Amino acid sequence: MAMLRDMIRVMAVQESELEALVKAGIFQSKTEVVDEALRLLFASRPELRFEAAIQLFKDGEVTLGRAAEIAGVTRWEFEDILASHGIQRVVEGDPASPSK
Repeated sequence: MAMLRDMIRVMAVQESELEALVKAGIFQSKTEVVDEALRLLFASRPELRFEAAIQLFKDGEVTLGRAAEIAGVTRWEFEDILASHGIQRVVEGDPASPSK
């Protein structure tokens, strides 16, 4: 229960800080603040971009091509990254029609 209260308090502080940056006219919206924060985070820790792309792909949130784009690599390079993380890419297709 205390952990939940702490998390809610932290979220309220973060929300206030986001709103303050928008109110000060530094950013147009809270979304813009978060976008800038993520851009800077990924610039300083590029490996996190790979991890985000891998997780989004694993969760089925993005296609292989979009995940590669997020990671900033080619589709083929991203396939190698998945393999190096032990993630198999499943290709679904139409089952072959039985021959008569």
